[in-house]
Amino acid sequence: MKRLSVVTVLGLAMLFAYSAVAFANFGPHGGYSKDTDACAGCHRAHTSFSDLTWTDDTVARAEHSALLISNATTMSEFCNVCHGDNAPGASTNVVSGVFDGGPSGPQNGGEFRWDTNSVWNATLNGGGFESMPDPANPGDFMAITSSHRMDVVAAQMYPAWGQYGAGNALPAATSLTCTSCHDVHGSSNYRLLKDYVNGQVVGGYIDDYTPTPFVVSAEQGYPAVGWKKHEVGAAQMADYRPNYTSPEYATTNNDAEKGISGWCASCHQAYVVRNDAAAGLTYNYGDFLPSTETTKVGAETFHRHPVNVSLAAGDPAGYALGVSWLRSAVVTDTLIPLEARAGSDHAAFRAGNWGYDDFMGCLTCHRAHGSTARMTGYASAELKWEVGGSLIPVPYEASSAATAGVDPTFTSALLRTDDRGVCQRCHNK
Repeated sequence: MKRLSVVTVLGLAMLFAYSAVAFANFGPHGGYSKDTDACAGCHRAHTSFSDLTWTDDTVARAEHSALLISNATTMSEFCNVCHGDNAPGASTNVVSGVFDGGPSGPQNGGEFRWDTNSVWNATLNGGGFESMPDPANPGDFMAITSSHRMDVVAAQMYPAWGQYGAGNALPAATSLTCTSCHDVHGSSNYRLLKDYVNGQVVGGYIDDYTPTPFVVSAEQGYPAVGWKKHEVGAAQMADYRPNYTSPEYATTNNDAEKGISGWCASCHQAYVVRNDAAAGLTYNYGDFLPSTETTKVGAETFHRHPVNVSLAAGDPAGYALGVSWLRSAVVTDTLIPLEARAGSDHAAFRAGNWGYDDFMGCLTCHRAHGSTARMTGYASAELKWEVGGSLIPVPYEASSAATAGVDPTFTSALLRTDDRGVCQRCHNK
């Protein structure tokens, strides 16, 4: 694993080292009482020496000092003081994509059983930004083959795949950080996912005690209503046992506009649109897919695999679940996680007893942070024009990388398995 950058955060390591809980919406991340000490773990009102800023939601998009106690030069560097390699604060090492220990309790039989149901030294559900554990060689790590790019120069940023021309397109100079997706102060959603992203409401509160989350979980003790604020929110945490290494996802009242897919669609808008013609939409990538006689197809209408649907979607009445649409049994494993349908037995779901009426979403096929999946053959091919005007897949040529496409073309596209294993496990051809 890589050495953690030396970043000063006064008192933060000590705060976490003696804290009983330091999980999403725990510890310094939500559930604040009126007289909390959590703010002082990261902020100083009068003596901050950090240059990091935050941007408010006004029309002016004004920037303000974050008042952090750190010499970190990026927000992700600040977060990695706890969530990076060899960091003392949190068990969730997002740099190397591993649950590597921390203040959550003693190791017991290879697993932590105090405040989390996660497995020691196992891969995080979201993967890693730089590497992940090698399942074939315990203790070794593999470099990622794709990730949500963090803190890169704006000129290096690629377009948000699945966004269409009008509407809430990302600003041209957007560069992702940890806080692009997560609210470090807590939110109504699973894993601190923000309630407001890219100008879109994707969660929130009617009042402090009435959350309206987009993303929930089937984890043990997870509050199906979402995370409340203040003392009542802190009380919710007593029975919560997060699982960072075994995906235990759930839908939000089976609402097709919500769930993790609805949340991701705040940037990747087109992926939740199921009927192109009915919606009157074309997914125009413009200059991002240049069209020439020998290379890419150019600006075309793209067709999406449905999300926020059950595996039984489309089965006519009178057929057993999964028989008509899927044609054959689904070959499932932990690499292709479903989402527990609303109202189902979440304990049974956690035990692996899922059904064809459970749902699929973005995280069924993809990891949120990064993936080590390898792409070969057709999975790494590019489209070229054949004589006569037909498009055919041909082996990717490294020399054409500058003009043939953009991320996630020719990468693993955050997929959970090698090649197109995410397809084969359901379609089983």
